[in-house]
Amino acid sequence: MRFVRILARYIVGIVFIVSGFLKGVDPVGTSLKVKEYFHAFLNMDPGQWALWIGIALCAMEFLTGVCILKVIKFRFFSGLALLMCIFFAGVTFYSAYTGKVSDCGCFGDVIHLDPWPSFYKNLVLLALTIFLYTQRHRARPIANSFWEWAFMFGYAAFIVGVSLYSMRNLPPADLSDFKPGRDLFKGDSTAMVKYKTEILYSKDGITKKFSLNHLPDSSWKYVETISTVIEGSERIAHKMPFLLKDATGEDVTEFVLKTEQPIIFISFYDADGITDDDLGKLKNLGDSLNSAVASDIFGAYSSGARNAAIYVLSALTPEETLASLKPIADAVEKQDISDIFSSSHGERNLPFKIVYGDFKTVITFNRSNGGATYVNKGVIVKKWSAAQYSNQKIISAITKNPYLLTKGSEHQSRLFLIVSLAIIIGMVLIIRFISKALYKTVKGTVDVLEDMGE
Repeated sequence: MRFVRILARYIVGIVFIVSGFLKGVDPVGTSLKVKEYFHAFLNMDPGQWALWIGIALCAMEFLTGVCILKVIKFRFFSGLALLMCIFFAGVTFYSAYTGKVSDCGCFGDVIHLDPWPSFYKNLVLLALTIFLYTQRHRARPIANSFWEWAFMFGYAAFIVGVSLYSMRNLPPADLSDFKPGRDLFKGDSTAMVKYKTEILYSKDGITKKFSLNHLPDSSWKYVETISTVIEGSERIAHKMPFLLKDATGEDVTEFVLKTEQPIIFISFYDADGITDDDLGKLKNLGDSLNSAVASDIFGAYSSGARNAAIYVLSALTPEETLASLKPIADAVEKQDISDIFSSSHGERNLPFKIVYGDFKTVITFNRSNGGATYVNKGVIVKKWSAAQYSNQKIISAITKNPYLLTKGSEHQSRLFLIVSLAIIIGMVLIIRFISKALYKTVKGTVDVLEDMGE
């Protein structure tokens, strides 16, 4: 029975740690899954709360896994693990039965599970947590109450810190459909998948869905764009399609990507989250990549590429996008260098062009609102968050060998996941062993002294 308890504790603890950590390193992606569940089950939008709900859920899963594996406050956390497994089993069963959620999101973008396999996985975990809960009285503490609370605080602070870092920067392990190395020209099986795009607007406390062809007047405030699979399955497609449109709705994907020039995409999916500093950086980048100096730099990189193409990839409507970028257009006009780019879609006076995608595509392409993505000949090479990128970093990147840069980004993601999970689980077990040994020694000494005192 002792061996079964240890085995069950290891399985439950490691699964919870891995699940919480993989979602915790991508809090923006986790918030998308939270929103999907809220829409599917409650028909409501949690808004910005989805991000913090996701971080709290990841922290709770991770901390529960650590405390189960380490045997800290075991009676409480075995009960909490049981409640979570009951909840997860119910949610995945309903998802599988109704088909409302195609991917459970249990392990972020690293491991994709369809609803039924996810439900069976949760049934196994449920059986193990029931067993651990019935055996909770046999658990032996490894430290006194003070150190148990100290351990819990430390591990909770760690996973929340990882999430906050990833939220400001980018996930240190990018395993999304648009990770570095993805060839945006491949994945023709996505043709079997059709999407329905709806845009949420709010007014006077009421939120409504509108189609692209029937948008409301300016008195309504944009909330978000929702893309739903109406034919086929994203699991059939394996990879999310990358579709770009101009302001009139015309598909310009092939036109944009089929170029020998390096391409820099700046992602916009939240107008309220774009600051004046972000706009200033974007203008400076556009000026730099279209200047004669930049042409000379890129000429040294490739005789066929005299400069870099820069696009704003927006999930907003054309009107909202141009309104957000108006300070840049005004600044360009004051400098008397207008018509850097001109088009029939209102992009006059901007040192870049604008293309549009649905919300899910844009936020998956780069998790950072205002972040930069470098694409070379249709292959994603490198990404930066809005807080990370600079003219110097981007110019330096596109003058290097794109193949080596891509491979470096791919290896970095895989290495981070493998090493960090190995270190986390290893340290939990090592610290448990040391703590247990010290606790036994100290407790034994105290018992001897008490006996002598008597």
